[in-house]
Amino acid sequence: MTGRMSKKHWFSLIVLTVIFAHYCYFRIPFVANDYGRNMAEWPLLGDVLFSIPLLYYFLFRPPLKRFLMAWLGIVAAGLLVGRAVIPDESKHLWRGIESYWLLLVLAECALEIYLLVLVARRVKGLLQLSGNADEALATAVRGRFGHSGFAPFALFEMRIWYYALFMRNGEQLRFRGEQHFSYDKNDGNVSNQFAFIMVMLFEMPLSHFMLHLMSVRPWAAWLVDILSLWSMLYLVAEYRASQWRPISLDSDALLIRNGVFADDREVPYAMIESVVRCSNDIRRQRGILRFRQFGSLNVEIQLQQNSKLANGFGRVRPVSRIYLSLDKPDAFVDALRVRIPPVHPPVSA
Repeated sequence: MTGRMSKKHWFSLIVLTVIFAHYCYFRIPFVANDYGRNMAEWPLLGDVLFSIPLLYYFLFRPPLKRFLMAWLGIVAAGLLVGRAVIPDESKHLWRGIESYWLLLVLAECALEIYLLVLVARRVKGLLQLSGNADEALATAVRGRFGHSGFAPFALFEMRIWYYALFMRNGEQLRFRGEQHFSYDKNDGNVSNQFAFIMVMLFEMPLSHFMLHLMSVRPWAAWLVDILSLWSMLYLVAEYRASQWRPISLDSDALLIRNGVFADDREVPYAMIESVVRCSNDIRRQRGILRFRQFGSLNVEIQLQQNSKLANGFGRVRPVSRIYLSLDKPDAFVDALRVRIPPVHPPVSA
């Protein structure tokens, strides 16, 4: 895991260095660009089409399908970088390329839809076997992407698509754990989420119309529309997942789920020091996790000293307390206290 992370960091650092070098080349007059009189575009094009994709391939050795998807993404991002850093008066080759960038984006979308269909078929088969949607999604995504740094993002996106569009009957879903506790009714949690979705739904056509009137370039309005639609998809997935993804007590760990965002977050019972009721006035602080959504916080879990938990994307962080928003906090507190191992006092000699 450390090797993969270090490769990812090296790749990001090299790409940022290349972008910064091209920015200096196009924006700062010096000897290489004949003091601003001769700015060649082909070095940037060569880096976008060949150098950076080959660097990605030799660093990560991805399968062919994943490499093609990454190559298309790199090229599409490179075209946007060129559009931003190359001055308009120096655009010659780039002006012709920009007229075809939409085709590249469509090709990348087609490839991603193809991969989505492949994964969806596998998820359907796994769901028929177990009924555990989260486990089926994780198995399908990790079977396609392994344990790479991209896997948590792919799993997050797959969970959005599943809960927003493909989930039919939430009552048939099964989740890991022996006891399950909901959080959708606390202070009208999902009702408030639904109201927010409706407000955004009415706001989208108005914002599109206003952007068309105010924006010099129509593509900016369409770009905002696409981002708004994806945000709407996420909100719908969050709304539906909040009704069915519970917080659970398993045989050896507390399993925290909250909406659609992250995979099961396991908190071993041996890591828990105490659990009590709490008030809602808990501010954001370092080392504190809050799972609230639109509800009110009502349960505090104190962890042992020097406890560390993985975040939504697998990175380990120190955590001292966890706050939850539950429909039945008293029942949860009683059930969790029974499972926390007793602390044995030191035996004096």
